[in-house]
Amino acid sequence: MSEKPAPIRCPVCLDSFPWNTDGADLYELDSETLQYRLINMANLRDPHKRDYRLRSAFIRCPNPSQDTGTHFLPVLYGRYGRPLVIGFVGASRTGKTHLLAAMIGEIEAGNLQRYGLSAVPLDQIRHRDFLREKVHPLYDGERLAYTAPSDLPEFVDAMVFSRTGDTGGHPVAFFDLSGEQLTRVGRGERFLAAADALIFVVDPEKSLRLPGFATKPSDLGDLAFGNVLDQLFRQDAILDIPAVIVVSKSDVLRFMHPVDRWLAQTNPGGALDAELLRMESRDVYAFLHQHGAQGWLLPTARCRRCTLHFASATGGRHTNGRYLRQVRPQRVLEPLVAVLAMTGVITGPEAEAVGR
Repeated sequence: MSEKPAPIRCPVCLDSFPWNTDGADLYELDSETLQYRLINMANLRDPHKRDYRLRSAFIRCPNPSQDTGTHFLPVLYGRYGRPLVIGFVGASRTGKTHLLAAMIGEIEAGNLQRYGLSAVPLDQIRHRDFLREKVHPLYDGERLAYTAPSDLPEFVDAMVFSRTGDTGGHPVAFFDLSGEQLTRVGRGERFLAAADALIFVVDPEKSLRLPGFATKPSDLGDLAFGNVLDQLFRQDAILDIPAVIVVSKSDVLRFMHPVDRWLAQTNPGGALDAELLRMESRDVYAFLHQHGAQGWLLPTARCRRCTLHFASATGGRHTNGRYLRQVRPQRVLEPLVAVLAMTGVITGPEAEAVGR
């Protein structure tokens, strides 16, 4: 008796359904029209050609609840098991899009290898589009546009992470949600029900009480943080979803202690170091608390596992929409590595200790 296909939860409609592509209609995405069209696999008898075609194919999500518009998922989405869904949380203009673009750029440059990890795109077309529309413009010195408001989050990129040299892997889907969506109660709850980890992004210029920062910060912190955590609340006051707090745009703090020390810190050995992450978390917590940003520390009190980080997607300030100095991301992979450790993609005693 054959085993039933394992259920997969769609990150768009949140329905779970058995993942079985045998006999399913397959589609391809036209990169020019951005329309999905049926493809005929009947004549592809060569297994290598068939496998190659499947890597860029999609299936239509059945959406058993019939409560969401037509949407598609890559065939590879369910091949590796249940995908890990990571969301970037924060109000508009906090640097979420820049941080995600810098992370993908550093992955593309092979900089995860120092942690013994490799990553390949899950959806070749979506990955190529994200590189073309976000990553390459950022590295060319262009300030990216803000995420447009949307009622239905869709993942902007997805990659399969694995230990270097291992077969198989862990699919990870990245979501960049608009700040407007997150600051309204009830908006984005579909996504939150499927999220496995959250990266909370703090803009120092909007949160810290420091001379020269134009905006007077709110004592209540980022409204998006509280709304997201409140929507996740069930019966236990402590949430099991791993959380990461990232002080984005930390280059504006590069002359302040201890930010200067952490931005200059590298981990050339590459081994996951839970104690080093714990030290950085303590420093970030103390820094935010000292400078009046207690409201942005809410995830540390509400989530069972949480790390805190200083990072900069660009390494410098922009002028009239351009970064005049070469874009040089700083410590953008450390938050991702912490997430991968807390969600079981990275395993071992050090990973078990991260965020505790």
